[in-house]
Amino acid sequence: MAPSALELTRARLLLRNVLSARASVALAYHADADGIASAALGAAALERAGGTIAPLTPEKGHNIYDERFRRALDALGAGAALMLDTGSRANGAFGSTPTIVVDHHPTADRPRVHAFVHDDESPATTLLTLELVAPLAPLDDRHWLVALGILGDSGGRAIDHPILSAARSRFGAQPLREVVALINASGRAAHPEPEVGLSALRRADDPRSIVHGESSEARRLHALRREVTAALAHARRVAPRVRGRFAIIEIASGCRIHGVLAAAWAKRLAPRIVLVSNRGYTPGRIHLSVRSHAPHDLRAELRALLPHAGPDYAAGHARASGAILDEGTYAELLHAIDQAA
Repeated sequence: MAPSALELTRARLLLRNVLSARASVALAYHADADGIASAALGAAALERAGGTIAPLTPEKGHNIYDERFRRALDALGAGAALMLDTGSRANGAFGSTPTIVVDHHPTADRPRVHAFVHDDESPATTLLTLELVAPLAPLDDRHWLVALGILGDSGGRAIDHPILSAARSRFGAQPLREVVALINASGRAAHPEPEVGLSALRRADDPRSIVHGESSEARRLHALRREVTAALAHARRVAPRVRGRFAIIEIASGCRIHGVLAAAWAKRLAPRIVLVSNRGYTPGRIHLSVRSHAPHDLRAELRALLPHAGPDYAAGHARASGAILDEGTYAELLHAIDQAA
């Protein structure tokens, strides 16, 4: 379903009031191609409308619902906050800053925010961001940012979307895929630098300039991609262990490669559900990514195994889910998988 007209109106009115008051807008975003491109698009609209932005991203392994992020947001003193592609929670609240959440991940409840621009049938948050901010300033020359989000999150499933088709015709399909990989690398590196990905997109007038390494930010993205590629090559050597309907792959990498690895194995191991656990991403916690080439609702599959595992469990989309667990809960999950086998 399309985002609510009421929510869009509330969000735009807040942004216009902030612009009129000459206050800044905090931008928080998920560190992948869709989230970072959404932030670049939002930044372009707000700055062209005469506003200022203050990018703010959670630390590695954390999210916008952490208390430390809320304190950092309050300390900015922004007139509003724009949360892009970061997911939503019914109990989500962000202190004293009026907040707009723009997101396309499935959710059962509206978060406690000023406005919630949401459509879980949208191929990408960049599309929702465009719908929100397009009335603020002309953005036709930045539609290629929307294409990056669509390509990064939906790939071939939305290949015929008009904005993606136009960008492919203008810039070529391969350069767009290359930019998606480079921007993703900024958030997947062992020491993530999503701000570099955001800066590269904001500076570029043509995505091909990023592929060609024409700016210092673009060159840094190429270095980060080499790091992530090497980590992924090492992790691919780990053999899956079949446990009933699941194939388990356990790695220890400082890079956020568990999702890429799960997706790479999913087709080869179909119809099994591939679960990749990463003990090396953040100390004391295990990050999971779950994928399947078969049409499973992976969030429902995970919830059936551990119905009360908490808000960081069974997150994401029906076809691309995951979790952040402690050792004990991870052991419970493996036991539940064995019991279901």
